[in-house]
Amino acid sequence: MKQTVERLQKIENQMETIGENIRKEGQVYRAELEERQRLGLHGEAAIKHYNEWMKKYGMEHLMVKED
Repeated sequence: MKQTVERLQKIENQMETIGENIRKEGQVYRAELEERQRLGLHGEAAIKHYNEWMKKYGMEHLMVKED
């Protein structure tokens, strides 16, 4: 029984962390998008801007991969 409670607590903590990460990523994405649109960036310039923001905020996993 104790193991089950501990396992459920661990899952709850992981879900809270995932939720916090998603909220943070959403906030960064929206701020980047607003600035990119304000600057009128398109194409490669838009990708570069986006990637710089993601890197700046430690979200490299969201960066656009360039071939």
